[in-house]
Amino acid sequence: MKRIVSLAVLAAATIAAAPAVAQIKLRVADSFPITHPNVEVARFYNKRVEELSGGKVKLDYFPAEQLAKSADLLDAAINRIADITYVGPLYLSDRVPLATVAAIPLIGNVSDPYELSLAYSKLAQAELNQAEMLPQGVRVIRATATFPYQMMTTKKQVLKLEDLKGLKIRSSGGIQEKSIEALGAVPVAIPAPDLYPAVQRGTVDGLVFNLPTVPGYKLQELVKFTTTNVNLGAFPITYVMNEKSWQNMPKDVQDILLKAGEEAVAFETQLYLKRQEALFKEFETRKINAYEVEAAEIARWSKVLDPIKQAWIADLEKSGKPARRVYTAWEKLLTK
Repeated sequence: MKRIVSLAVLAAATIAAAPAVAQIKLRVADSFPITHPNVEVARFYNKRVEELSGGKVKLDYFPAEQLAKSADLLDAAINRIADITYVGPLYLSDRVPLATVAAIPLIGNVSDPYELSLAYSKLAQAELNQAEMLPQGVRVIRATATFPYQMMTTKKQVLKLEDLKGLKIRSSGGIQEKSIEALGAVPVAIPAPDLYPAVQRGTVDGLVFNLPTVPGYKLQELVKFTTTNVNLGAFPITYVMNEKSWQNMPKDVQDILLKAGEEAVAFETQLYLKRQEALFKEFETRKINAYEVEAAEIARWSKVLDPIKQAWIADLEKSGKPARRVYTAWEKLLTK
């Protein structure tokens, strides 16, 4: 009996002395205001990582530019100020130009927002990582694309190309800026967090934006008109991690970070659909004119915008970027 008791005591002591599995803590930073649906998506992602890892991985989340401005978030990942950071390619088109391919208007025939986002996620973690992100010391571990961008204005309804002439229209930069210019308007590059005061003061006459995220910036308080069926490209969203930090992660943790990202794409799509439905109801209350542009007019827009994609490819190829390869991969993903 004494031996049995002794063995039990010894076993208990051994268990007590065994080191606990160290928790991995990661800092996640982005620039989205707390009213933005992407904050809800980020929180879903963070929670799923913790659940899938059984609490082994803990993500501390810093939204609303708490750790760095939107333009500095890529450097925050490179310099390990944060472990995972949001990178908006259109805000950094000089540094990650290939990642802006999602903003090229009228590619392929895939219109389902879930399929579009999933396609960009695949592109980002394959071609974009190899061609653009890894050479800078970071890796995309989560990516998505917004619903197609629409034309929104504050005073003048845009029914045809001629209505855009001379209007100052906000863009996210990069190829979106060139698209607005090709349509005859004057592009003004403004980061989303600075958009409300710019519209309020009349700095711009309108903006190119996607409908589900309008409430995140309270833009429904300012716009009076919006198209609903013009695909002016999507805004690509990537979350990157320092490559050295990624390589130091156990394989099971890497798999969890990627799996949670896949689940976040589906969660985001459903969230955006609900937000868009609610927004249309608010549009009715505010008497905002949400309308479709006639098919013949969209064909005119398409003809005007077609050279934009060719220029995007040619310009980047001249600078040594594999733009044609990336564009071809993107077009294939968006064509059934």
